[in-house]
Amino acid sequence: MPSAISCQSIVTPDGSLTPRTVVIGDDGRIAEVGQAPHVPEGAKVIELPEATLAPGFIDLHVHGGGGFSLATRDMEEIWNYARWVVSHGVTSFLPTVCASSVDEGLEYIRAAAQASGPVDGGANVLGVNLEGPFVNPNRRGALPAGWITPPDIPTFERLAKAADRKLRVMTLAPELPGAMELLRAAIAGGVAVAVGHTDADFDGAAEAFAAGASHITHAFNGMRPFHHRDPGPVFAGLVRAGVSIELIADGVHLHPATVQALISAAGFDRITLVSDGVPPAGLHAGSFALGAEEARVAEGRVLLPDGTIAGSAETFDHIVRNIVSWQVADIAGAASMASIVPARVLGLDNRKGRIATGYDADIVALDAGLKVAMTWVQGRVVYASPAGAIN
Repeated sequence: MPSAISCQSIVTPDGSLTPRTVVIGDDGRIAEVGQAPHVPEGAKVIELPEATLAPGFIDLHVHGGGGFSLATRDMEEIWNYARWVVSHGVTSFLPTVCASSVDEGLEYIRAAAQASGPVDGGANVLGVNLEGPFVNPNRRGALPAGWITPPDIPTFERLAKAADRKLRVMTLAPELPGAMELLRAAIAGGVAVAVGHTDADFDGAAEAFAAGASHITHAFNGMRPFHHRDPGPVFAGLVRAGVSIELIADGVHLHPATVQALISAAGFDRITLVSDGVPPAGLHAGSFALGAEEARVAEGRVLLPDGTIAGSAETFDHIVRNIVSWQVADIAGAASMASIVPARVLGLDNRKGRIATGYDADIVALDAGLKVAMTWVQGRVVYASPAGAIN
């Protein structure tokens, strides 16, 4: 049955915020957007006079949340996460895999690949993001030591085969022996290569971007830091047109001023917000295993026993609220970084990431405080706030 949503304002592709109505067709796509569109007879009309509609959030880099892990052999756990995360406005996500070993990683990749696709009552599972294993052990951060392995094309081919053509993104340290050959093989296989967990200097990272790497994994974390005479991989990406940059705007991984400076330098159209959420994200407390170590949530931080940051405890909607409350961007700019750019990174920007005719009706309704009131995935309501934030 077709439906329509009438609201206070809609974040449109041109960034405007005006009263509009969105008409959704039987196919789960947006049929029309306007101030007085044709609403088919019999369509269910939802009136949200105090809401702002934004494109559903797309999380490219996430390990779990709500007590659910995405590094799992159990597809049902991934689907349960998909049903939980829509309460935080996420309508599509990329399970991000690391493991205690390559063999264990192969099992997690198979589960994520097999779980990919639409989820009844939940967010879309878009494929697999591989964080490693071909990264620099000196910059591994919280990645398990047993996961790290030298760049090797046969090992990459095993991982890609396990993903069954659903490997979308892979993080690589380009300075390692054999990494550039592996980078070219991954790109030839349709995988977007991200520079991360790396000790590459500016020139080494620039060489990788010139060879086709197109993304930076969680900027400034797990990599050579910036120095004014040794600007490092983030600045190599900044000066290379078309490179997208992940930001974890949780107030832990990056200072708000760093977030503001990067967005000012790169622009909204090159930044993708990510949660880097881990299983306890969204909960007040919790722990989970990272290889042989245990990470715990403590005062809003997820830490290993030695104090290493091990992912984020924040949810994606909280990160969007941070961007706006820090006055880094308005909701239109935040929506670009939360929806449009990640869709483009995955080559899905012709059907996801915008509230526009012909696009999938993946939509989030936000109240005045930018809290999630309702979420639609492909035109179906998959979440409505029990608090009744919007009447």
